[in-house]
Amino acid sequence: MNDYDLGANLRRQILADLERGLASDGRRLQALVGDFCGNRQLALLPALKYLVMTPAFSSATAQQPPLAADQRLQLRLQQELNQVFAAPICERMDAVLRGLLGLSETSRVQPPTAAASPEPPAAPLPVPEHDDYSEPAQEGSSSGGLVAVLSFIAGVLVVGVGGGLAWLLLQTNQPTAGPSTAGLPGLNGSTATPEPQAPSSETPPAPELGLGSGDTATAQAVSSVEQLYNELSMGNMQAARQRFSGEAADQFDPAFFRQFQRVSVDQLQETGRNGSVVTLEGVVTFVYPDGTSQSESRSFTVDTATNPALITGSSFGQVMRGRQ
Repeated sequence: MNDYDLGANLRRQILADLERGLASDGRRLQALVGDFCGNRQLALLPALKYLVMTPAFSSATAQQPPLAADQRLQLRLQQELNQVFAAPICERMDAVLRGLLGLSETSRVQPPTAAASPEPPAAPLPVPEHDDYSEPAQEGSSSGGLVAVLSFIAGVLVVGVGGGLAWLLLQTNQPTAGPSTAGLPGLNGSTATPEPQAPSSETPPAPELGLGSGDTATAQAVSSVEQLYNELSMGNMQAARQRFSGEAADQFDPAFFRQFQRVSVDQLQETGRNGSVVTLEGVVTFVYPDGTSQSESRSFTVDTATNPALITGSSFGQVMRGRQ
């Protein structure tokens, strides 16, 4: 069994588990990958155990369809490995990822390259030879054509300038508008009715509202997500579990968060609402023990009908800033 076959076998197992209604659990997969690795793949075991615990892998198994054959997803998973493991391991994991995502065994993710250099200009066409008697006639024809074009442009400019001056004079001589006729007697002794004013194009400022029930629900959802990451950062997992439901447990595995010195979430904004369920999007920052950090966008689904508000779902968005 080669490295590609290892990824393909792992893919078949995960998809079969999902069809049986078993959620993709990173801890169970960590034990499972050891059974799939042969003697040739033992060196890849640490990388595989790390991979199945990453948010990117959890997102890939949760999307529809799971583990889609998308080279962008392969690049995202490869970036997770490149930040932790040496180049030889990452090179072999490229084949594992292709098998895991159902990509061709020969396809590879190519890093972005510089724009292709422009094609060299085509060779100039050969100039036909002319006899000595034809050259003066051609030069005379070109000169005559140039004089005709310049004369036409000069005529257009003269007409344009003259027309502009005439328009300005007409505008200057027009009489100014007289006084308003509102209230003056009209025909047959009737009183002229003033015309209604056209509605202003300016939109009146919206009245300032106090904190309504919608704003309260948003504030509760934001507070619950911020408090969750505060508990995860301090390692207080018992308190953190009070903030998310069982459906979202795989997104907040304690084993994953122990590898970081600190985690935080900010820039939380509401992106949707359905009754008491509020959808938020924010930026999560992971700080490693060596001082480097990485930021990624993430969405949260929060049910504000409970106390405290309960996070029922979370999914990865994209890497906002790579590890540095």
